[in-house]
Amino acid sequence: MKDKINQELQKIEIPESLHEKSKSGVNSAKVERKKRMFNKSTRVNYKKWISVASVCGILLAIIISTAFLNNNANFVITAYALSDDSDQDNKNLSSEKAVFELLTKDRVDGDLISVSGDEANLIFTDVLLKITGEHIDSIAYTMSKGTFIENVALTAKDLENSKRLIAENIYIIHGVPGSDIYEGIKEIGNTYSVKYNEQDKYEYKLAIPHDGTSVISNGIIIEVIVKYTDGNVEQQEIVVTQESDSISLKLN
Repeated sequence: MKDKINQELQKIEIPESLHEKSKSGVNSAKVERKKRMFNKSTRVNYKKWISVASVCGILLAIIISTAFLNNNANFVITAYALSDDSDQDNKNLSSEKAVFELLTKDRVDGDLISVSGDEANLIFTDVLLKITGEHIDSIAYTMSKGTFIENVALTAKDLENSKRLIAENIYIIHGVPGSDIYEGIKEIGNTYSVKYNEQDKYEYKLAIPHDGTSVISNGIIIEVIVKYTDGNVEQQEIVVTQESDSISLKLN
C-alpha cells in the first residue's frame, strides 16, 4: 500500500518536473509561486479594504449631509405671538403659512421713543420661536435681515441715563408718557444660540425691517440649526413674508 501511495505521489510531481531542470529549480519555483500567491492575495485584500473604506466614506458623507440639510427634521418649530386681545397664539410651523397679526400698539409712532435719535426702520413684533424635540442640546437662530429683540422693563430713572441704555443696545422705549414703568426694546443682533432647556429664559422676538411704509423687506430667512446631544446637527429655514397687517412664517 505504501509503495502504491508513493507511486501516485510521483505521478503528481512528474508533470511539474518536466518544466524544471533540477531539484533546486523545483524548490525555487515553489517558493516563487507562494510569493506570487501571497502578493496577489495581499493586493486583493488591500483593494477590497480600499473599496470598503471608500464606500463607508461616501455613505458617511451622505448621512452627514442628510442630517444637516434634512427638511423633515426631528424637531418641531413653534411660533408664539400675542393677538390684539392679549390671547397667546401658537402654531407649529410647516410648509403652509402660519399668519400672525401685528400688534397695532407696537406700530403707533406716538408710543415709541428713540433713545439714540435715529429710530431704525424695524417692525417690533411679539412673535418668538421655540423648539421641541428629543435629545436636543442647543439651538442657533440667524436672521438674514432684521434683528432679534428682548423686551426689558425700565423705570423713569433708567431713562435719564441714555448713554447706558445705548451701551446696552436699548434704543427704543415703548410706554405711556407720564408712567413710571416703560418697556425697553433691546436689540440682541441677527443671531443667537440657546441651550434647549433654557429657552424660556431667552424670549427673543422678531424685529423685521421695512421700507418706511410698514411693508417688510423681501427675502427674510431665519435659519434654525439644532444640535443634538450625540453631536448630530439638523437645519431648517423659515421664510418670513407679509400678509396685510400681519406677518407669515413657513418652512422653506
